[in-house]
Amino acid sequence: MEKVSVTPPAETILIVDDNEDARYALERIVAHNGYKVIGVSSGREAIDRARVAKPSLILLDLMMPGMDGYEVTGILKSDPELRYTPIILVTARDSLEDVIAGLDAGADDYIVKPFKSEELLARLRAALRLRNTYFDLRDTKAKNNRLVAAMTESFDSGAMIGSSPAMKKIFTLLERVSNANAPVLITGSSGTGKELAARAIHFNSNRRAEPFIARNCAAFSEHLLESELFGHVKGAFTSAIRDQKGIFEAADGGTLFLDEIGEMTLTLQPKLLRVLQEGTFTPVGSTSERKVDVRVVAATNRDLPKLVQEGKFREDLYYRLNVVAISLPTLAERKEDISTLAEFFLARATKGLSKKVLLPEVTNALLAYGWPGNVRELQNEIERLVILSGPDEEIGMDLVSERIQNSTPTTGAVQKTSAEEGSLKSAIDAIEQKMIREALIQTGGNKSDAARRLGISRSNFLAKLQSYGIDTAKSEES
Repeated sequence: MEKVSVTPPAETILIVDDNEDARYALERIVAHNGYKVIGVSSGREAIDRARVAKPSLILLDLMMPGMDGYEVTGILKSDPELRYTPIILVTARDSLEDVIAGLDAGADDYIVKPFKSEELLARLRAALRLRNTYFDLRDTKAKNNRLVAAMTESFDSGAMIGSSPAMKKIFTLLERVSNANAPVLITGSSGTGKELAARAIHFNSNRRAEPFIARNCAAFSEHLLESELFGHVKGAFTSAIRDQKGIFEAADGGTLFLDEIGEMTLTLQPKLLRVLQEGTFTPVGSTSERKVDVRVVAATNRDLPKLVQEGKFREDLYYRLNVVAISLPTLAERKEDISTLAEFFLARATKGLSKKVLLPEVTNALLAYGWPGNVRELQNEIERLVILSGPDEEIGMDLVSERIQNSTPTTGAVQKTSAEEGSLKSAIDAIEQKMIREALIQTGGNKSDAARRLGISRSNFLAKLQSYGIDTAKSEES
C-alpha cells in the first residue's frame, strides 16, 4: 500500500510594508514557499491584524510613516498573546545603531535590503523553529505540572481509603477500567466519593498527563451548561463578546467528569450523546463541528433507569454512559472502614497541631451511627471535634454531635457486649442488630423506610435481617 504523506498546516506570515511593490515582492517569495500570507501597509493595521489573525511570524518594515517598526514591535511584544510571535525587521539601513535599537525593542532578527530570497527564507525558518521549540517546551511544562499536581493533590474526601470487602471490590474495578477509553457511570449516595473515584480513574490512566475537568450539571441553567460544555462563538448571544472554549475542548486528551448527570435536560442530552458516539460537537452559535478525544466519567445519585421509564432521560444516552458501572457503597455498608477513616481525618485535621486521640467511647459512637451523609458527614464531624477540643489532647463524648449521641447505645452496653462476645466484630454486630430493630419499630415495620433511615440499600437490609435472624413481626410488636 502506498504511504500517504500528510502535509502539516501552513504557517501564517504577516508582511508589513508601506511600499506596495516591496510588499508584493515579499508576499510572492513567502507564498511560493508554502506559507499563508497576510499583507498590510501600516503599523496600526499590522497591530490590528496580528491581534485577530495570530500569525506565526511577522516580517516588519522598519521605516514607515506614522508608526515605525520600533513602535510596532514594542506594542506587539507587550501583548501577552503575541509576545512569543517572532518579528523579523526588514531595513534598508545597515547601521549598528539601527540593529541594536530594533533588537532592544523586542525584535527577534533583522534582514537588510537588498537580500536574496534564500537568506530571507533561511532566517524565516530559523525563527519559526525557535517559536515551535518554545511552544513544545511550554506544552511539556504544562503536562509536567499536571503530573506533579496529580501526585501531590490533596482530596477533600477519604472515600478511597478502606479495607472492607465492599471497598476492595471498588479498588479492583477502578484498576481494571482506568486505562480503558469507555465511558464510566458512577452511582452512589451523596458523600460517598464519586468525584474521588473519577479522579482515581484519571490519575491511574494513560491520560494522567492531560487535563481532568469536573463540572456539576446541576449548577448551571440549560443555556449556560450548553455553553460551558461546548463553548460559544462571538455573537452567539448578547454577552458573547468573544469566542470561548467549552470544557470538552479544554479537556481534549484527558478526562471530563460530569456530576449530577441526571439533572441534564432532554434538550442537551442528544448533544452529549453525539460527543460520546462521534467525538464531535458544535459550539453555541457556530455551524462548524470540532473534534475531541475526551473520556467521560459521569455520576449521579438519582435512579437513571427510573428516569428513563418516566421519559426524563434518554435511554440511548443511559446505555452509552453505562458501559462500565461503578456503584459506591454507603458508609453504613462499609462499617469496617469507619475507624480507619476517622483516624485519617483526625490526622489531617490536626496536621501541624498537637496530637489528639479519640476516646474509646467516641469510636464506639462513630461505629454505631448510621451516617446518612456518608464519608463527607464523618469528615465534617471529625473536623468539628478537633475545633471544639481546643488544646485538649483527648476527645470525649461530651463533644460529639447530639444526633450521634442519641443514636448510640450506652457505653456500658457496648462494653458489656464487647466483653461477652470477645471481639470488635461481635460488638459491631450487636449494635447493628439493635439499630435494625429500632429502625423497624420507628417505621412500623416498613423495610424500605427502615433501610433508607439506616442509609443502606433495601437488598442489603433484607440480607442483614436474614443473617441476624430478626423476626420482623416481633419487631413490629416490640
